[in-house]
Amino acid sequence: MDIIALTICVNYSDILSNILQHNSKLLKTWYIVTSPDDRKTVNLITRANLPNVRLLFYSKFFFDSKFNKGGAVRFAQEFINGCYSNANVLILDADILLPSDFKEKIPRELEDHTLYGVSTRIDYWNLADFTNKTNPHENRWGNEFVGFFQLYKQNPKYLYKNSFNCAKCDDEFRELFANKKINLDISVDHLGQEGVNWNGRVSKIT
Repeated sequence: MDIIALTICVNYSDILSNILQHNSKLLKTWYIVTSPDDRKTVNLITRANLPNVRLLFYSKFFFDSKFNKGGAVRFAQEFINGCYSNANVLILDADILLPSDFKEKIPRELEDHTLYGVSTRIDYWNLADFTNKTNPHENRWGNEFVGFFQLYKQNPKYLYKNSFNCAKCDDEFRELFANKKINLDISVDHLGQEGVNWNGRVSKIT
C-alpha cells in the first residue's frame, strides 16, 4: 500500500534526523511541514535529498497560539486533498520511528471513514536508549488513536481544527470517526518523554 504521510516539524530537526532515512523508505511521499524560519529543518531535508520527502511551509504556528499544530496539520491535509484522490494519509509525529515491517502490517486497502492507530508505543527518554532499545517505557495512550499516528483514507471532511497547542486537536480529529477505529498490530518507538513539548519544543535530547 502507498502511504502519503504528513509530519509537523518545528525546532525538531535533531530528533527528525534520527528517523528520517528509515521512515522515508516506508512511505510513498512524506510531507514535512515546518516554519519558514526553521532553517535547521529546511537544511536537514535539503541535504538529505530524499526524492519522496518534501517540505511544506506554514507561517501561522505562533499566530494567536502557543503552537498551532492543528492549523498546520489542516494546511497539509488541504494541500494533500488538492493533489491526490483517494490517498492513504498518515499523520505522523516527527519523533516516531515506524517498524521495519510497517508495510506488511497494514491492510492492503483501508476502509472508508475509519481511523487506524497502533497497538503500542514505546517511549525512550534519551537518544542512547532509543538507539540501543534499552529502558523502554510503554506509553499509556499508545493504543488510543492520538496524533502521533493517525492513518485514514483521504476524505475532504476529515480535517484538523486550529489549536492553541498540541494537546487537544488530535483528540478532536479522532472523534470525527465516531466508533470506526481499528488498532493495527504495530508497535512504534518514540524518542522523548510524553507531553513535554505540547506548547512547542522545550526538551533536549541527550
